[in-house]
Amino acid sequence: MFNRHKIHQLINNQISEKKTGYVCVVDGNVVAHSFKNPVFNEILNNSILNLCDGSSIALLVGLIHNKKLEVYTGPEIFSKYLKEDYKQCLIGNTPENLIKIKNKMSSLYFNEELFKFIPLPFQDVDSFDYNAISKEVNSFKPDIIWVSLGAPKQEYFISKLTPFIDQGVLFAIGAAFDFFLDDKIKNNIIVKKCNLIWIMRVLKEPKRVGRRALQYLFILPNLIKKELKIKKKK
Repeated sequence: MFNRHKIHQLINNQISEKKTGYVCVVDGNVVAHSFKNPVFNEILNNSILNLCDGSSIALLVGLIHNKKLEVYTGPEIFSKYLKEDYKQCLIGNTPENLIKIKNKMSSLYFNEELFKFIPLPFQDVDSFDYNAISKEVNSFKPDIIWVSLGAPKQEYFISKLTPFIDQGVLFAIGAAFDFFLDDKIKNNIIVKKCNLIWIMRVLKEPKRVGRRALQYLFILPNLIKKELKIKKKK
């Protein structure tokens, strides 16, 4: 979905009705995995919402369908809802970063009673004790659950955790925790205006993120063919 008003409306309705469900933030890496793995593609299809976090995806799909489409990045939606009066769990990333986020929130006068931080051990997605994690989450009764484990691991994680959750919208939020802590990126007007966060990520982690960018480039022809078929059917 590309319409921010509708995105917020859907999320807020889910929260107000105390429903569960998960949101995926889709960038080139996520698209590449969805093309390669039918199980992962099914996880995306079962989400209540898929946000477009890739400027090239929005541009290509917009050109094909003759529409101006807007991206909504993980860091953007994370920053927006942190300021909302919702109870929120932050899961994953690193224990050190969770402490840094907590300290930064304290310095910015966030209401600390609205937030719970749950670090996770570094392990395979099938090795987590989802029942134990859900008990910790459910005891807090959150409205929003942010999960930062990196794609595609975090998408598998939220799909497995959601059935155990009593209430709350889960977000596979990627590097949003890191960007919240990195004021250089956060305050860079050019990066934000031109949707160049991905370039900053490549420069920061050239091997890992650069490899993901290449995988995305390889599937671009298939992505274009798929959208052209959708347009033809319409």
